[in-house]
Amino acid sequence: MVVIGITGSIGMGKTTVSNMLKILKIPVFDSDKKVKEILEKNQKVRKKIAEIWPDTISGNDNQEKIDKVALSNKIFKSNSAKVKLESIIHPIVRKERNLFLKKFNGHNIVGLDVPLLYETGTDKKCDYIFLVNTTKNIQKKRVLMRPNMTEEKFELINGSQWSFKKKTINGKPFVISTSYGKTITFFIVLFYLFKIKLSGK
Repeated sequence: MVVIGITGSIGMGKTTVSNMLKILKIPVFDSDKKVKEILEKNQKVRKKIAEIWPDTISGNDNQEKIDKVALSNKIFKSNSAKVKLESIIHPIVRKERNLFLKKFNGHNIVGLDVPLLYETGTDKKCDYIFLVNTTKNIQKKRVLMRPNMTEEKFELINGSQWSFKKKTINGKPFVISTSYGKTITFFIVLFYLFKIKLSGK
């Protein structure tokens, strides 16, 4: 089984590339989706977050939920808060990812969509890496269109992730540009998948 890591900084088009793999019937583990699911449904996680950051919990006793906007604003302004939240969330995500790999062990190719692929060392579990990239202007334009996003928050999030240069120094990822539209991006994805197939791994 070939494991492809899909990564890229915020707004680069990582989700678009992951969706293209899914269209090609390649199973993809979506880390962002899993984190969202954990925050919404895992009661133990909600309880821990309520103890540490009570002001990020909304609703009454029977319908308490995590205010994800308040939580994200808090963690991206404090590195210690970010590390603390990751210590709660990441072990659960790793466990779910391992279950995913076990479930799809019979497939020729699977994908791991992980924003912090390099930062968390998950790149070492991958045979190949699709590093998604675009220009800074396009990235910024895409991100600022998102709900509850500000320029300050964008810079904080972007600054917390490894630079493109650092990611390319660590290994030799397949760089996928999303600057020229989805059709061109799809052809780039197909080209690299063909290259992986030819490698025989």
